[in-house]
Amino acid sequence: MLIGAALAVGLGIVAAPALLAATEARLMTLRSSSSSGESGARSAAQSNQAAVRSAVDAGLPSATNSPVVAGTTSGSVLARFAPLYMGGQGAYTSAQAIAVAQQFSVIAEHSGVLTPYLAAMKAANPALKIVAYMNGTFDQSAAGTTYPSTWYARDLKGNRIQSQGFGNWLMTPTSAWGTQVATNCKNLIAKSKYDGCFLDTMGLGPLLPGYVTGLPVNPATKAVYTAVAWINAQSANVKMVQAANPGTLVVPNGLASGPKYFSTTGPTAPLLATSHIAMSEIWLRVAKNPVTSYPSLKAWKQDIDMLASAESNGWAVMVTTKLWISATAAQQAAWHRFSLASFLLGAAGRCAFSFSVASTDPALTATSPWDTVAIGTPVGAYTTSGSAYVRTFSHGFAVVNPGTTTVTVSFGKAYVNLDGKVMTSEALAPHTGDVLVG
Repeated sequence: MLIGAALAVGLGIVAAPALLAATEARLMTLRSSSSSGESGARSAAQSNQAAVRSAVDAGLPSATNSPVVAGTTSGSVLARFAPLYMGGQGAYTSAQAIAVAQQFSVIAEHSGVLTPYLAAMKAANPALKIVAYMNGTFDQSAAGTTYPSTWYARDLKGNRIQSQGFGNWLMTPTSAWGTQVATNCKNLIAKSKYDGCFLDTMGLGPLLPGYVTGLPVNPATKAVYTAVAWINAQSANVKMVQAANPGTLVVPNGLASGPKYFSTTGPTAPLLATSHIAMSEIWLRVAKNPVTSYPSLKAWKQDIDMLASAESNGWAVMVTTKLWISATAAQQAAWHRFSLASFLLGAAGRCAFSFSVASTDPALTATSPWDTVAIGTPVGAYTTSGSAYVRTFSHGFAVVNPGTTTVTVSFGKAYVNLDGKVMTSEALAPHTGDVLVG
């Protein structure tokens, strides 16, 4: 396949020499070696970089109407999401909080943890949004006695239902419970001074036998909730939380993945249609699946198309790709670049990306030069060229091979990949991706 001049002309791209030089200079620090001739050219290009990048950024389209603004990465649509509530660090220094603010667009954390540093964090990144963690579906108390007994979900035998993993108590998603969630959210915002609430567990987990001790009965039908009825009820409660907290950000976690989002028997899409910003927690993989467990081509494409669908409506999906199992550094790097390149195929500045190798705060906030690659803005939607998927940007392109056979991609001219290598072609093994600038 030939990518480069022909593809650029076909998509209306004009790559100015100064822009290409500046982009190459941006990644020169990643390169492990270079010739003396290349070194001189890069040095000259680097001196022009700031002026070129400012000119490019000045022409970027405004994203002020979107829930997420990719304001932390110059010249790129690569916004980042930090689900810090997963890490449990519980305390940060001022320097740590400011560093996180500089790298991420949206942060989900427990109430009060970041409150002492909010002014400094917002000064470091005025576009930053921080949402307070809460469970929108379970009573977190040990005994399950916080709320009226009639609010708790019951199975067909009349037993109350608990989470298998955490022991908390499932609530029936009625309007009464929705009103309570809205009040809980309001209280958290007042206490934390954050920008809104993060509503965990709003998806279909409570309908999975292995997730809970019993399946919840729908009071309206006296039968177990269907997926459609459950998501509709949860979406109605999200709307109630929004109405009670105007001007705040309400982020439900419940999209799960692209296949769940587009499901024909109970899609999670209504959650996003209601909130306009939501989390996809098992994007591309389940956290503790084997390192060699990659999505099928169909499932992978649905993960990408979910992002494209959200962006086309002006909505945002916060994706997390979690590799929370034993893996070599090479395997971690391979998953990182595969998920990053895949994300760029569908994102356009509103959606945000998270990749982590453990459920710790250092892992959840880790920043690689790859995460700030200055690829620019997308010229159009992704296309296929043979069995590879390609999307062209103002500063380069993202390419992914989601298939099971190696694909060799010819670029037509020199580009710089994520490893800092200057190349005119690349052999992409199965389930790999790359981002190239030039």
